[in-house]
Amino acid sequence: MKVFSQFLFWFGIISIPLSWLAWFMAPEVGQEVLAGISDPGLQSVMQEAHRERWGIYVGHWPPTLLILSYILDKKAG
Repeated sequence: MKVFSQFLFWFGIISIPLSWLAWFMAPEVGQEVLAGISDPGLQSVMQEAHRERWGIYVGHWPPTLLILSYILDKKAG
């Protein structure tokens, strides 16, 4: 259980820059959906909204992994 707790801790630490990278790369992830919008203003707003939603989703990973690591560490110790 201790090894899994350490794995979750380090994966949580590593996922912090990965979540930033995912937020930065979010427009490329949703390009096929955004390509169908012909209005440039609406496309820009939708692209920003997609980036924010993706960043919030991915941004929950680090605290979740770090909290799980803490809980498992307390149960093992």
